[in-house]
This record gives sequence, structure tokens and C-alpha cells, in this order.
Amino acid sequence: MKSPLQKVEYDSTVDALYIYASKGKVHKTIKLNNRVLFDVDKKGTIVGIEVLDVSKPWKLPQANRLKIAA
Repeated sequence: MKSPLQKVEYDSTVDALYIYASKGKVHKTIKLNNRVLFDVDKKGTIVGIEVLDVSKPWKLPQANRLKIAA
């Protein structure tokens, strides 16, 4: 199965990482928190993921609750 990941860019001037997940057109942006934003198309498919302040440490107090689907 081919990965949907298209490209990853890092902008050091603003310390932001952008992950291009598909070639769709961005319809809206969904803010997960102050550092992670999802761009989605009209169907709700993720087009891209932006991570702000990517070089700063992440605090994951509930990391033990994370479940990653195979």
C-alpha cells in the first residue's frame, strides 16, 4: 500500500513543520490545539498537518492513553 504522505517542509524562520498528506484543496483548518492544525478538504479528508513551535519540547501528560491504529 502506498503511503498518502506527499511532502514535508520545515520553515525555520517561524519554526513550523507542514506535512502534505494529500493533493486535495484545503476547505477549512481545524485547530487541534495551539500547536497543531489540520487542513481538510470538503469531504473532511486531511490535506495537510501544520505543527507550530516544532523545535520546542512537547508535554504529553496523557501519553499513556494514546492508541495508534495498525
